[in-house]
Amino acid sequence: MNTKNNVTTIDLAELLATPQDMSPAAYQYYKNLQNRTIILNDEISSDIVESVILPLLEWDNDGSGEEINIILNSLGGSVFDGLVLCDILDRLKVKTKITALGYCYSMAGLILMSGYNNANVTKVCYPFSTALIHSGSTYLEGATNIVKDTFKFQEKFDEKIKHYILSHSKITEDEYAKMERYEWYLTSEEMLEKGLVDIIL
Repeated sequence: MNTKNNVTTIDLAELLATPQDMSPAAYQYYKNLQNRTIILNDEISSDIVESVILPLLEWDNDGSGEEINIILNSLGGSVFDGLVLCDILDRLKVKTKITALGYCYSMAGLILMSGYNNANVTKVCYPFSTALIHSGSTYLEGATNIVKDTFKFQEKFDEKIKHYILSHSKITEDEYAKMERYEWYLTSEEMLEKGLVDIIL
């Protein structure tokens, strides 16, 4: 642990030297950071800024050119946080591999679509990996004008998500229209067919 200009930094090797002080998830997360691997195995929230986005931006601009790996296994979460990560993955300059484990549901399914038009990003999954694509949910409460304004914004945002899905996969307009009405679970073979992944391991 070093302190300079009132800023305390912790060396990763020093942190990992006492694994008994961390949960298994935290230990694996920090251990894998040393190998330019990010584990996203949780609900997608504002926490991904520090745990996913900042390491990605740092590695993408550190000049090393070394490959980045992202392990993705999530039931979904906040679209407003997750879509920022999608924007970054779409623009990565360094070779990056996203590996879908057991499930990439809801917002995690959108993250899996990211990099579709970026030659630096490769997406892989396992034979029993699954994905879920569905329309979002919104709970509105408050004064009538606030509810109306929020609903109008949500409609515009839903259109942006629709455009993202259609431009980042092989899903057609007709398939999207049907998908909006139900939970669309995809097997690994369907993920490959629809362009969510490039390879089944």
